Amino acid sequence: MSATPTDGARRPRRDRRQALIDAAIALMSEGGDADISAAAISRRADVAHGLLFYYFTDKQGLVAAALADVLSRLVHHQSPRADEQTPEQRLDGFVRRHIEFLENHRTLYVRVVVEGVLGDPAVERALREARAEGARQVADIVGLEQPPTPVMQTAVVAWTGFLDRAADEYVERDDLSLDDVVDLVVRAFGVVTGR
Repeated sequence: MSATPTDGARRPRRDRRQALIDAAIALMSEGGDADISAAAISRRADVAHGLLFYYFTDKQGLVAAALADVLSRLVHHQSPRADEQTPEQRLDGFVRRHIEFLENHRTLYVRVVVEGVLGDPAVERALREARAEGARQVADIVGLEQPPTPVMQTAVVAWTGFLDRAADEYVERDDLSLDDVVDLVVRAFGVVTGR
């Protein structure tokens, strides 16, 4: 039987840093009543409280790292699959997986993005970068000219906002089917971009 961090063994540095990120994500995902203090995060990660400040300088640095971790999972999750051969299939898959990911991480999404509970310049920057990456991903998926014209870039960025609001509606309502929402969002892309 191997030693675990709770019975005296030390985690490797990378594991302790990731444990703090995972603990922050877990606590932020628990909803509005969850304690997301530095002490609570350290306890959940089962690491010394001071390590949070060693790895991240402050709690907001950890929150930004946790958000970046979740957003990188989103980018990976919504990437095209091998069986999606056409731009239409790739866009449909992107939209479907984006909505499913937001639904599966709903509490975290609402808390950080919709309610802005952790409003901080680093968090705002991470969200802007994630949205820009999503727009780049979509442009690549559908084969837009690179770099896109300023108007086309604006259209794609605006459409990603529409996608997020449509995802919000889907998750908040009982009378919408995922297929209908995906179809709506994909059709809206064609209207907005003329493609």
